Amino acid sequence: MSNKRSEKHLLIAFDMDGTLLDGRLVFTLADRFGLSDKVREIQNNILLPGYEQTRKIAMLFKGLDQQDVRNAIENIKLMKNCDRVAKEFKELGYVVGIISDSYTIATNYVAEKLNFDFSESNILELDQNGKLTGNVKMPLGWEKIGCYCKISVCKRYSLEKNAQKFKIALESTVAIGDSKSDLCMLERANIGIAFRPKQKILEEKADVSIKEADLAIVTQFI
Repeated sequence: MSNKRSEKHLLIAFDMDGTLLDGRLVFTLADRFGLSDKVREIQNNILLPGYEQTRKIAMLFKGLDQQDVRNAIENIKLMKNCDRVAKEFKELGYVVGIISDSYTIATNYVAEKLNFDFSESNILELDQNGKLTGNVKMPLGWEKIGCYCKISVCKRYSLEKNAQKFKIALESTVAIGDSKSDLCMLERANIGIAFRPKQKILEEKADVSIKEADLAIVTQFI
């Protein structure tokens, strides 16, 4: 694998759940412990801003072991051709990472598996025995840049931050995601790709919309 940077130096930011993974961590974990209905109830409460939903969902997992989270993420399959696409982008010298409103226990695992350069997500607090306390540290970021998203990880903010960190112009960024929480990132990137979009607004706002569950298709647009 070559570390030589290509002339077209890009930063590519992936969402994790439903994009890199053919599944969603929070429901894989919740299903195992009979918490799925409670998670859905929180997510369907339109009066709660996204970051408050994240806080309440984290409380549902209080008392679980961090290994429970690892077991859940290890049992979710990668999206079709994820390995191939990740390898190709890295060989081209692109900076590639994850920006997710999931948890670092999971995103760091996936980022390491795919040899990615960065991972941004929420941090679940652990006690001295490795149990989840129910508290979560959220990067936020929307309050710093006036973003409308109000979710636990402002993906636009994280995109801008990592572009600055790796000295890459925003005109050389690509964002790929599947849900409304990815919208601010898709709008900010030079190329926003809606991958199997869950909401109509993603199709309307993204530069590209892909319906098939195959990440290899994104290479046609990058």
